[in-house]
Amino acid sequence: MDGVSFVVTVFDKAAFLPRVIDALARQEGSFAREFVFVDDGSSDGSAELIARLTAGWAAPVTILRQRNGGASSATNRGAAEARLPWLKLVDGDDLLAPGATAALLDAAQAAGQTLAYGDLGFYGAADPWTDAPPRWTVEPVTDGLRRFIRNCPANSSAIFVAASRYRAAGGCDERLVSPDQALFLRLFAVGDGVRLRGPVAYTPQEAPGRLSGQRRRSRYESVLALYYLVTEAPRLDPALARYAARRAMSRAWRFHRSHGGGFLSAHLARFAASSLGWRLGPEAMFRALGAFTEDGRPERPPSWLPGALREALGEPAG
Repeated sequence: MDGVSFVVTVFDKAAFLPRVIDALARQEGSFAREFVFVDDGSSDGSAELIARLTAGWAAPVTILRQRNGGASSATNRGAAEARLPWLKLVDGDDLLAPGATAALLDAAQAAGQTLAYGDLGFYGAADPWTDAPPRWTVEPVTDGLRRFIRNCPANSSAIFVAASRYRAAGGCDERLVSPDQALFLRLFAVGDGVRLRGPVAYTPQEAPGRLSGQRRRSRYESVLALYYLVTEAPRLDPALARYAARRAMSRAWRFHRSHGGGFLSAHLARFAASSLGWRLGPEAMFRALGAFTEDGRPERPPSWLPGALREALGEPAG
């Protein structure tokens, strides 16, 4: 069975939803489909707008509401409700490229894989829509874990994955607000995949409140994702663990230096040691997180967490 569950996470995206939902409606292909929208505590009427814009659709539409727990939590909620064998993840302000879902499904099945992903493009508020699909080329990905340790050039809207693989990998790490890098790491820790070279989704050039636009928090989460990988994947190749540590130290030192921290620092010392091949334990990776916080402490500020997670820690939700 080739059915696809579109899992769309939304937090105060009313301004973007007409175009997002139009792009979903334009996805071509003979596969069965359903649409699972998860409103993550929006206050702008997003859920009501989704209901109006999808009224009369032939495919099943489910709209779930939850307290604000972050995109990782919302993605897991939607995936848990999904009933079809494939998941197409979509962030609430991203536009799927014409034909992207069918192309991802075809590429995964042709390669005998349960994971496919593509590149991202960008769109502006006034950009006209086009029905012409991008020209994709397909490449096998046998080094996905190393690729996404090095960098995370895509977000969850680029991911097309078998629901069984998503669940076997543990889904999104709900300790992280953003599902992006940690989810790619989890998915590639359990197998290979294929990549479509060319955009399968377009992300807005300007989206207030998006985590990728909050540099301290997004960089912090990228290193925290690597820390969790190294400390919680007991069978991780030691060479990849060292590579993850080196990437963490590099990000920390460069960010610290570019944000007024000066050239010489403990972050430089850790980066130099990791570059020379020294084995730095997880504690060093944890300390590197201090490069991204205002006070230099590695603990994540509670204000960086969504309301439901702050309350779980006994912090004010406002």
